[in-house]
Amino acid sequence: MGLLDSVRALFETQSLSPHGICLLWRPELIWTHAVSDLLIGIAYFSIPLALGVFLYHRRDVRFSWAVWMFVAFIMLCGVTHFMMIWTLWNPDYGVEAVIKAATAAVSLVTAVALWPLLPKAIALPSTAALQVSLAERDAALEELRGAMNTMMEMREHESRQKLLLDELNHRVKNTLASVQSVAVQTLSDARDMQDARDLFIERLMALSSTHNLLVKREWESASLRELADSTLKPYGRPFEITGSDLRLDANLAVSLGMALHELATNALKHGAWKGEGRIDIEVDIDGGQDLTIVWRESGGPEVTPPKRRGFGSRLLERGVAMELQGEVKLDFRRSGLVCTIRARASDRIQVMEPRAA
Repeated sequence: MGLLDSVRALFETQSLSPHGICLLWRPELIWTHAVSDLLIGIAYFSIPLALGVFLYHRRDVRFSWAVWMFVAFIMLCGVTHFMMIWTLWNPDYGVEAVIKAATAAVSLVTAVALWPLLPKAIALPSTAALQVSLAERDAALEELRGAMNTMMEMREHESRQKLLLDELNHRVKNTLASVQSVAVQTLSDARDMQDARDLFIERLMALSSTHNLLVKREWESASLRELADSTLKPYGRPFEITGSDLRLDANLAVSLGMALHELATNALKHGAWKGEGRIDIEVDIDGGQDLTIVWRESGGPEVTPPKRRGFGSRLLERGVAMELQGEVKLDFRRSGLVCTIRARASDRIQVMEPRAA
């Protein structure tokens, strides 16, 4: 029998009887099955419709592709129930078999794909933990609002209070966004959960170091030299900064501080600091407007270009370049990594007066 004959035989109905005959066409059985399958089918279509609307409005949901697979599986289950109503009166069991086979295939793929996602899903912060964090933040804001209300008088003080609260809220949101970004990128870069934990803690400590520096400067700005010293000195390895110093605004200081941490960590694991090498940071000013910052590694083991871009590379080539509206280039030379940052002076990055020798 050929393939075409097999297909025809699958959909042949002349020798078959509708399912109602098995029920002896008893109305109470026929209509109980029909109404039940109809209601189940409608429910099966309603559930994926609700999930689809949710995913359409919340496109930031992680693992959304897995939810879409559930949508397909549930909808096919609904179609099988509608077919069960149809076959009460029409013996189209071939069509029903094809639909059930498709449902089985989608359900199997969904079930197999679900297990590898479990470790990543379990590692995500729980709703309860996020609610506790938000509650603590709200409580802190309420306490701050109450304390400021007792200290400030008349409409001028109220205006100052609102300004400070808005600024605090803005900084808290920026900090939470930075932590969220670090968490997501760490999960992407890590080999396993222990590695993810270690990377996450290291990056949070680097973020904390930059925040401490900004707090000393009343969260207005930080100098490049201060930022490099606070980030690189804890490693206890040789480095030197030459050229003019730069004043960085708060957000740019956070991004550049994280980038310096990633460069230093890479140098310790793979670059100059893995051996007896050193790091030199050179700042060059051309005409008072064009700025060039060069991170240069030397004296370490021979360097080979990485096979993929990690968090540090993406942070430099995208985040820092976008913040500066400039250009960042990573050159993995055999003698050592050279990272070149080019930008123009602006209100976010300014040349500071040279310090006395």
